Amino acid sequence: MKIIVQHTAIPENEVILRCPALDEEMLGILTLLRSGLQRLGVWDEARTLTLIAPDQVVYCESVDDRVFVYTQQTIYHTALSLGELESRYASLGFVRIGRPVLVNLHHIRTLKSRPGGRVEILLETGEKLMASRHYAPLLRERLGL
Repeated sequence: MKIIVQHTAIPENEVILRCPALDEEMLGILTLLRSGLQRLGVWDEARTLTLIAPDQVVYCESVDDRVFVYTQQTIYHTALSLGELESRYASLGFVRIGRPVLVNLHHIRTLKSRPGGRVEILLETGEKLMASRHYAPLLRERLGL
């Protein structure tokens, strides 16, 4: 792939993709470009609404019919269900590791196999999560293992 960057005096940034066909590489680039434009509406304990980029999300957890969004620094709430988060952001690395938990693959530091087919996940934040035996094969597949 050839990449050209031109600095010109235009009022707005512009990206042009030229290709003979939309292959996996081009679709990946489009997903990456679109992910920078997406925002997730979340709020904190003070009910202050914040728009965050999906790549800031380390993991999401459902507890007592409330969905919590964990970033490096803060815990937020969202009105979206885990299923909605998973379907919207699967292409950005969100994968389900248990019925109540989604993890962002880009924030995983290490994986360790555990008895019963489970997988222990150490995140960049130092937190540990456990992928259930039901979801562990999907996790391994998404990571290309």
